Amino acid sequence: MAPMILHAQTPEEVIELMNTEFRKGDSLGMSFDFVMSIPILGKFKTTNYTLGDKLRIEMSKDGNKSISWNDGTTEWEYDVEKNEVRITNAKPKEENANAGDTGLVTGIADGYDLSFDRKTDDKTWYITCKKSKSNKDKDDPKRIDLAVSKTTYLPVYMKTKSKTIGISMEDFRLGVTEEKVTFNPANYPNAKIIDER
Repeated sequence: MAPMILHAQTPEEVIELMNTEFRKGDSLGMSFDFVMSIPILGKFKTTNYTLGDKLRIEMSKDGNKSISWNDGTTEWEYDVEKNEVRITNAKPKEENANAGDTGLVTGIADGYDLSFDRKTDDKTWYITCKKSKSNKDKDDPKRIDLAVSKTTYLPVYMKTKSKTIGISMEDFRLGVTEEKVTFNPANYPNAKIIDER
């Protein structure tokens, strides 16, 4: 695998190496942090774990923590403070798109002009992605900053802004266990269960 580094001479080649690693996440699972910075409201952070159709999201905001699991059919949401689990039918995938969606990262070569940032060093490629003139999708951000590890070929971070909201996806890792993304009531023996299906 190491010789491939020598051949990654363009940002497009780096993205291709990155996408190859991302595809391993389909079978191995993947985790990453999703951070939103919203004026006045502050910073929201979720840690996302995906494996196949299963998704686990750990959210923290102002000291409040919740964990949700989704297997495509059912959703379980555990409120840590209230110590209760709410079970509902899963929302259609389109409505839940942001949570485990890495499409913005993997599709970055489409609709963007890529260039290496001057910061690129021995450990990391820093890539500036500017929206192409041919990209007519009004929802696509004008600029995305991407850092890719030269060791793992996974993103160190992907940062952008949508209107005034800062969005960052960080700390991508391959490998998630089935247990991590599966709700197990035995782990919450004293929690109140509210089944709304």
